[in-house]
Amino acid sequence: MSRYERFALILDPTGGHLGVEAIGLIERGIDPLYAKEIEEAVLLAQEDERVGALVMPGALPLQTLDETLARVAPLLWAGAGAVLLVAPPRERALMRALRDRGIRWILHDPYDVAELRFAVAAALAAEDDLDPRSGLRVPIRLAASVACDGAPREAWLRNVSVGGAYLALEDPPEVGATVAVDVAFGERPLRAVGRVAHRLAAPLPGRAEREPGVGVAFQPLAAPEQRLLEEFIRERVNSFRL
Repeated sequence: MSRYERFALILDPTGGHLGVEAIGLIERGIDPLYAKEIEEAVLLAQEDERVGALVMPGALPLQTLDETLARVAPLLWAGAGAVLLVAPPRERALMRALRDRGIRWILHDPYDVAELRFAVAAALAAEDDLDPRSGLRVPIRLAASVACDGAPREAWLRNVSVGGAYLALEDPPEVGATVAVDVAFGERPLRAVGRVAHRLAAPLPGRAEREPGVGVAFQPLAAPEQRLLEEFIRERVNSFRL
């Protein structure tokens, strides 16, 4: 995984869990900078032009949010459009207020580390990078089944792109094996056949997207299945939009 050219600036004035979670971004290809105060965040953004996104707790008072936006957002590549709010209250009035301020990205509670990583990456990315046809891989947790020379086995779809997916399951098939994957996006079933490109037999601690399982490279999909997968990926991206 190539690293992002821009840094994510984590502002956590409440001293909450964002600081701990920021450490986990490093192994996922995103370099975070951490600040506990607005003054510190401003200095970091001024000193390094590679600061591309601002991540803040969503429960901050609007007064604090406005001060931060006024001072830090102009230093970001996309202004307020590169701000991610994590776990805000869900009141409609607050959502409108945030939208009126130009904020585009939001991550609702509960979320896992893979979703945090994706949301931060989205705030760092250009719009073209978020097109399903670009190979965009979105995090998800959906029940699925995997068949490989035998009866289907239960699995969890943990991320997916138009070209492949990661499926968490015990005793995963070997690299090179041909597998059939069945999953339903709502009421829309999808079957994809592919080859196991990589395999993880035991979990990696702290890596939610690295449960035991397999990365599968899909064979070319028929047009209806391709459209279904592209539509799902767009919907998934939109679930992180404000």
